[in-house]
Amino acid sequence: MNLREFSVVLAVAALFGVMAVSFLGPVSWPQSPTSLPVYDPNATSSDGIANQLFDAFPITIILIAILLAAAMIGGVYLAKMEEPGKVGP
Repeated sequence: MNLREFSVVLAVAALFGVMAVSFLGPVSWPQSPTSLPVYDPNATSSDGIANQLFDAFPITIILIAILLAAAMIGGVYLAKMEEPGKVGP
């Protein structure tokens, strides 16, 4: 194992350690499951997560959907190219 590979393994291990400590550290986890309101079309208040997201950030969610769709189409296009590095169909 050369120095570069060792550095990558060390960085990944350090990141994993930080994540493990942050997730399993002094967090007061609930003892019983709680219900989470997701979406209620007949809701008189905006208690649901989806209600709050679509009411507060409608343009942002639409732009993210368009960006993800374009990324998927680009990924399929690149995967179907016959020669790696070739530009165009």
